[in-house]
Amino acid sequence: MNLFPSTLIIAKNKNIIDAKIGQFCADLNQNFDQNNPDILLIDQKSGWGIDQIRKINNFLSQKPFSHQSKTIIIIDAQNLNIEAQNALLKILEEPGKDNYIILTTNRIKSILPTIISRCQTIKLVQKNHDTTLKKEIEITDNLIKNLALSDKLGKNKEDILPLLENQLYFYQQELIKNPNQKTSNLIEKIIKAIQMINANVDPRNALDYIFLA
Repeated sequence: MNLFPSTLIIAKNKNIIDAKIGQFCADLNQNFDQNNPDILLIDQKSGWGIDQIRKINNFLSQKPFSHQSKTIIIIDAQNLNIEAQNALLKILEEPGKDNYIILTTNRIKSILPTIISRCQTIKLVQKNHDTTLKKEIEITDNLIKNLALSDKLGKNKEDILPLLENQLYFYQQELIKNPNQKTSNLIEKIIKAIQMINANVDPRNALDYIFLA
């Protein structure tokens, strides 16, 4: 997957946004984790003022701690005031080598057009009104059951990518609560399947990879 230096994610559902961010971080061989020293998170906890833009500049001036790249994630970027947005614009123009900036918003009209023009924009749409994530992918030792579930989930190809992104977020949260190798392996398979779909592999083949690999 080709990553742009700056990406603006437009969506209303937090779970969908977090899954997409997790996908981007995985593509950069990073974990979407506040304890990751090479990820700087700007959100409600930190605030969205001009001081945070100065913090971003300082963060980018340092070499990565344990990865090849550094990532800045700004949640609800529409809350940045005009002064902060103008200061951020300069960073977007010259982010530096191996630096990535991810912004999210649920109110695109509050983002300066000059910022939007400098970002790859991705609009995520929730395909149903059920925002409660549940386990839909579960691999058993029964091959027939696995194939039946793959067949069931693969009936509507348009829904596979949103489904995988939801499940990625679901199992990431499960892994935080209960670290274990089985869940970790499943997360790796889901990430690989998402990458396959983004590389234009048939979505059904991506599902088969999860259940048969």
